[in-house]
Amino acid sequence: MLTGFAFVVGLLMMAPSPADSLPRGFRYPTEADRRGAWEAFKGEVPTPFHAKADFNGDGISDDAWILLHESNEGWGLFVFVNEPVGSPSVIELEREMGSTAAQQLGVAVVSPGEYETACGKGYWDCEVNEPEKLELALPALDFFTFESANSFFWWDASSRRFARTWMSD
Repeated sequence: MLTGFAFVVGLLMMAPSPADSLPRGFRYPTEADRRGAWEAFKGEVPTPFHAKADFNGDGISDDAWILLHESNEGWGLFVFVNEPVGSPSVIELEREMGSTAAQQLGVAVVSPGEYETACGKGYWDCEVNEPEKLELALPALDFFTFESANSFFWWDASSRRFARTWMSD
């Protein structure tokens, strides 16, 4: 477990370069934020607020972060799509301003492959254009509530944006 100074140094090493600005009003998690499920599951998910992979298939690793609102009353899920030169493009995937604590949530990288979706598992009837199986050609982002629901955010090359598919309820 990283504590104190080592934790902060570890966060800074994972973060996009200091020249890159965070979305207005948001900050990186600190050691003081490690509580709830982030603390309870630290052995299984050491950095539940950060995932790194080449999500858009351009050969450059991107960073996904659960960032905390400076007011401590909310959070946002952001992907920093890194570029060969300059600052990354920041894409907001989700934002919550109060009812769910960030420490109940986590992110992880999902490997390419075929996955059965929530509707494919029978949690509900599949809607139009909602697949029973999701075929991932690239790594995706698993966004989850600890011991509860999860969805995948994956790069849709045809629309050049992230799409979301529910994997469990």
